[in-house]
Amino acid sequence: MQPPLFPLSRNNHRGRSKAIMNYDALPTPSSKPEATDFLQTLLNKNLRVGTTDGRMFWGSFKCTDSDCNLVLQHTYEYRPPPLAQLQSAAAAAAAASSDPQSKKVVMDMTSRYLGLVVVPGQYITKIEVEEFASQLKATERKQQQQSQQQQQQQQQQTTTHKVEIS
Repeated sequence: MQPPLFPLSRNNHRGRSKAIMNYDALPTPSSKPEATDFLQTLLNKNLRVGTTDGRMFWGSFKCTDSDCNLVLQHTYEYRPPPLAQLQSAAAAAAAASSDPQSKKVVMDMTSRYLGLVVVPGQYITKIEVEEFASQLKATERKQQQQSQQQQQQQQQQTTTHKVEIS
């Protein structure tokens, strides 16, 4: 599993703890009804969408279409710093540090609030679902209830009724 494109720091978005689900690790739906059900489970959940130009959009998933365009509400855009700024920060860190092994430079991403956004499907590179611990427990309970209902339906279908004709 790949690390997220641009992980949000704990200070962003009121410091809530997050559990990130990688879209690549999710099972691939094998039929259209399964795909529809899967997308319905994602409605109103926060998604982090990475694009080909390095930006990341964080917002509430509202809908999609057949071209894989995503509509996000209450969206924030995160942009990496320009290359020149990264190079100057790396040079300053190298000059300030006596340890040649320290090549790591940490810089903040630029962010801005956009509101309602359509992200074109052709430019999406990664989608991550953000769920909190309370949402994960509710999802697990719902899945257990659905599996129990399916088992009950299967049992009802397999039982045969004897009819006596006199």
